[in-house]
Amino acid sequence: MPEILSAKLPELAHRLGSHPGRLVIWNEGSCAVKTSANSYLVTTAGANLAGLAPDDSVEFDLMKMSALLASDSAGDEELAAARNSPGTTQASTDALLYSYLFGFDGVNMAAHIQPVEINQITCSPRARQFADRRCLPAEILALGSAMVLVPYADPGLPLGKEVKRRIVLWRDRYKTVPRVVLIHNHGMLVLGATIGELLETIDSTLKAAHVFIGASMLGGPVFLTPSNVMQIEPLKRL
Repeated sequence: MPEILSAKLPELAHRLGSHPGRLVIWNEGSCAVKTSANSYLVTTAGANLAGLAPDDSVEFDLMKMSALLASDSAGDEELAAARNSPGTTQASTDALLYSYLFGFDGVNMAAHIQPVEINQITCSPRARQFADRRCLPAEILALGSAMVLVPYADPGLPLGKEVKRRIVLWRDRYKTVPRVVLIHNHGMLVLGATIGELLETIDSTLKAAHVFIGASMLGGPVFLTPSNVMQIEPLKRL
């Protein structure tokens, strides 16, 4: 396991757990870091991200976990066979879905977090609006023209399969790798290449959520038009 990469997991967890936006509290959330072309580290089940220790992680074989995600069963024996690290410590139930996310070029880190503002939206009838529409030019530049929205599914294999299915459909339309995946009643996933990039995406999403919630309380958001979005979206690649 490359030492420099494995050390990134506690750093990422601490940054998430101590973020002023209260992204997670106590044992909420999980995060993962890709440590090589075919391995990744995931936080353990119930880990406190703010106080994560180097041993609070499990390393998995990316190809084996990807195969499990495509299967109909991922029990304890199958998960144990896909581990690279010794021991019986249980990994987060998000371990399977991370195997899919790390298949994308440029995705080296990912997190499943539960900000209050995001859950306010994903627990409301306006979640689809927040995912598909944009209120501000800066929102387009930071987050793209749309976010993936995933229906609630049981943690573990069912959620992993649903995340994969929804991202495949989303990518067929938008032809890019998503930065944010919203999950009904269950927070959001954030993808990135570095810790800094991940945190920047989180901050941008929280700002967008604040604006959206405030606008909703004042009669409903006034969205940018599709034409506005098409004119601004290419600027983020300049």
